[in-house]
Amino acid sequence: MDAKQLQSLKNNNEQLASFIVRLTNFYEGLSPDIDAELSKLRSHLSGNVDFTLAKVSINKINQLFMLEPTNLRNLTQQWVRQLESDIKAFQRYVEDEALVKKAVGVATALNKPISSVGQVLPLYEKLIKCYQAGLKADTPVIEPKDSPAASKTVQLKQDLIDELSLLLQTYARINPEDTYIASLRERIDEELTEEELLSSCLLLIRIMVQETVTEATTAGKIIHRLNNALGNINGEVTTSISKSVESFEARQTRQKALRNVLEDMEDAFDGEQNVDQLKEQAQHYLGQLANSLSAGEDADREEQEGLMTLLVSMQQQLSSLQKQTDSYRKKLVEQRVNMYTDPLTKVPNRMAYNERANKEWQKCQQQNQPMNIAVIDVDHFKRINDQYGHAAGDKTLQAIARYLKTRLHTNEFLARWGGEEFILLIPDLATQQLNDRLDELRIGLAQLPFKFKQERLTVTVSIGGTECRTGEELDAAFERADKCLYQAKAGGRNQVVVQESA
Repeated sequence: MDAKQLQSLKNNNEQLASFIVRLTNFYEGLSPDIDAELSKLRSHLSGNVDFTLAKVSINKINQLFMLEPTNLRNLTQQWVRQLESDIKAFQRYVEDEALVKKAVGVATALNKPISSVGQVLPLYEKLIKCYQAGLKADTPVIEPKDSPAASKTVQLKQDLIDELSLLLQTYARINPEDTYIASLRERIDEELTEEELLSSCLLLIRIMVQETVTEATTAGKIIHRLNNALGNINGEVTTSISKSVESFEARQTRQKALRNVLEDMEDAFDGEQNVDQLKEQAQHYLGQLANSLSAGEDADREEQEGLMTLLVSMQQQLSSLQKQTDSYRKKLVEQRVNMYTDPLTKVPNRMAYNERANKEWQKCQQQNQPMNIAVIDVDHFKRINDQYGHAAGDKTLQAIARYLKTRLHTNEFLARWGGEEFILLIPDLATQQLNDRLDELRIGLAQLPFKFKQERLTVTVSIGGTECRTGEELDAAFERADKCLYQAKAGGRNQVVVQESA
């Protein structure tokens, strides 16, 4: 290779190294382990390029890529689905037609193929601008407190606060010593403006993302340790098999030598020899036999000791893996319980309801069986909080949840929807039977003995229910049950309103 070719090769190597460095900078941020190894790779390729160390880093990065469950394509699809959900929520609560059209434009863009993060972020920016425009448009308009628009805004804000409070309670149970979460909970308990509420939502989203990244990192480390341990065991087993083969061949050789000695003895004793010669030859051959047997015993003992050492090592590694996996499994179970349980009332939360409702809904549609949804709301709950304190309100919700749990049938499902509302799934009941069932629960709740500040109090609930119809969306059935609840409230409270099935 001449000097010109060497210089060309050097230039190509430098260009390739520079390109790899820029590429690692672009993809930094996928996970801490990968970022650390990418940093090492850049150091190997910068200045005096060391391709030997760079190759080691590349192999490690390849292994980390194989272990990493999340990639940019999956993240992009997750963000697209979340953006679609946010657009639907925006359209549901905003009445400005111009802003709704802008949101529809963003939704239309989502229908086109999206394959990169760079295509999603501008759409998020457009939706955020719609939110900001909606907030600015609402600022100068002073609605009467009893107007429908003002009531809807107040209810939406309260729903957001209730949902944030429930999520924060869940994360506080997972990380009780986290001062960041504690401070955010204090802010939620105060009177928040719309901007403060959105800021709190953003902070909570960051906490949730951080928890998700931490959990994914932990899972990756567990899998990595498991892979290493299995690799070590596999290597030890391979070594053991190789030694066993060698031991078998050595044993075969010793047995052949023994047979040769015996044949020599037989040949020697066939001839005519005196007693002294026979004795001398017998001693000679017996010595050879003894040496061969002794060598065989030593080899067998070494093989047994090696096998025992291997088995002990494998047992220790498997015991260590068992402890790690048991600990991780326990942690996953605890996290699932925390994530799906309302921390105040100890009944399933809205997340658990969404999962169960979708399963029941699919079953209802496939088997063409009735399924009913009921929304239960505590009457005058704000009055209880204002007059007797939030602790009294919490105890009221706990008592109601405890009563409903004890009265549930096997196939029924109860969850806390938020604030003072509970939601109930009741399959396999006709409309009239549903009305009787809900009225039974309402009467039982009204008879619960409550006592606050030495004062006895009767707490009642209003209930709205409906039967889910074949072919409709689950949200439509919920909205119908919610309208029935408001009819019960408007009709004087402490009553059940069930919509007749169509």
